[in-house]
Amino acid sequence: MVTKHIKHINRYREIATTLVKHGFGYIVKEVGLFHLLSLPKRVTTDLKDGGNGSLGERIKVSLEELGPTFVKLGQLLSMRKDLFPEEIGKELEKLQDHVLPVSSDEIKQVIEQELGTGATEIFAEFDEDSLAAGSIGQVHKAVLHSGEEVIVKVQRPHIRKKVQIDLEILNDFALLLENHYDWAKTNRVSEIVKELADALRKELDFKQEGKNTDLMRLLFEEEEWLKIPKICWDFTTKKVLTMEQVSGNKVSEIENIENFDRSLVAERLVGLFFKQVLEEGFFHGDPHSGNIFFSEGNNIALIDFGQVGRLSKQMRHDYSTLMYGLVKQDTDAVVKSIYQLARVPKSVDEKQLYDDIDLLRRHYNQIPLSKIDLGNIIDDLFSTVQQHNIIIPTEYTLLSKAVITIEGVVSRLDPELNLIKLAEPYEGEFIKQRYNPRRMAVKLWKEAEDFGTTIKVLPEQMSELLQKVKKNGLPLEINLDEFEGLLFKLDRISNRISFSITLLAFSIVIVGLIIGSTFGDSFLSNIPAVEIGFAVAFLMFLWLIYSILRSGKF
Repeated sequence: MVTKHIKHINRYREIATTLVKHGFGYIVKEVGLFHLLSLPKRVTTDLKDGGNGSLGERIKVSLEELGPTFVKLGQLLSMRKDLFPEEIGKELEKLQDHVLPVSSDEIKQVIEQELGTGATEIFAEFDEDSLAAGSIGQVHKAVLHSGEEVIVKVQRPHIRKKVQIDLEILNDFALLLENHYDWAKTNRVSEIVKELADALRKELDFKQEGKNTDLMRLLFEEEEWLKIPKICWDFTTKKVLTMEQVSGNKVSEIENIENFDRSLVAERLVGLFFKQVLEEGFFHGDPHSGNIFFSEGNNIALIDFGQVGRLSKQMRHDYSTLMYGLVKQDTDAVVKSIYQLARVPKSVDEKQLYDDIDLLRRHYNQIPLSKIDLGNIIDDLFSTVQQHNIIIPTEYTLLSKAVITIEGVVSRLDPELNLIKLAEPYEGEFIKQRYNPRRMAVKLWKEAEDFGTTIKVLPEQMSELLQKVKKNGLPLEINLDEFEGLLFKLDRISNRISFSITLLAFSIVIVGLIIGSTFGDSFLSNIPAVEIGFAVAFLMFLWLIYSILRSGKF
């Protein structure tokens, strides 16, 4: 497997040497890499060294030394607290990029390669000193010839190739771990690497970040207090992102802002976040204090949409059910929502899962609501269910991290505010909208249309089946002793079909009555149509159920 990527042998050696240096030589040896890589004698001597610092500190330092791909891996793993003891998880949360800025000449070279012309021809001014430097890109201030002040984010030279090499190596290493360790196979380490690869490829595409920024600005353009930078598409590619410069203070500097209501701004920030999650299904995946700015007049600015989360309507439905169960401390609702939003293995011990979730509920029940962090509840819940080998979709783990992050910013704005209390109105409104009669009517009508389409094509499909049977025959073996049982089962099926069709028919009638009474100013508006419809439907169902149950064939 390793020999397949022999061209990366030097990088393999760098990784192995780093692992050995920090006390993880036993892993290199056990998976068979030690002798295969022909590591130098100096490294052989270090093999027995346990490294300096705690296990968590050594893991953190190793990942930081290995570069951006491994830092991102550690940040991803920090959301899987079921994999590590708490001490390691806390160290992984501290992971940061430690890189020196690339020279301005190298940055300008990337700009010229991407935009087809020199930086001096595009920008009237270009700050030689970087505003910020990360493992994937770095940021510079600039001024267009039009006079507009902009921010230019440029990808580090050759970083795409380096990341690709590391991802190939990590994939190999994950498969080796799964072959040698049961815990690696159980926790699907190779799937974690695939998840990492997907996240990194998105972050390496600056055009995608630009699209994310535009979409977020469009969704919330009516909020006058919110500023999201415009993208300068004429000067944007996959490796160069040019955007409007926004100004403001970080949360650590809000004391310097005049005419600033901290509580109001905190409420606006929370409202914005839950609208992103529950209404739009499109949220900022990394809303830390460096990506949020505040200014006079209680204004907020958001930047850096390289990492965003997307939730389908069904995912929002499931998440709101989970949130409702958590807020109301309803174990049954929480367990039900976990089955809806996660991948639960058939082998799961349902009673133990319920007991573990209920134990968590009782733990938080002892804490005053004002002292509970919503992010920590969700985080603890996901950690609990993941211990049962339940797979939580990436979108939800990213959301859990985002909730914790935004909660930290809100607490610095106003320590007295509680995210759970602030979230309740948005949860309630979402649930109210979900069960709105008009929305339910539309949903029922759509389901009726789908069923009608199925009924429409059924005769044609049956005709095709009968033609095939007539032409080729349909060999069947029927045990006469079991024939009566077969007829009984067919009878049950026909009764269930009758029941379902009757249910559908009356649902359509009721939907029609609801729509008529809701939208029309006719004589129907004076008749309690919904009540009559439900009463008639109920009586008909009672009669149908009675006749079927009396036959004993349901």
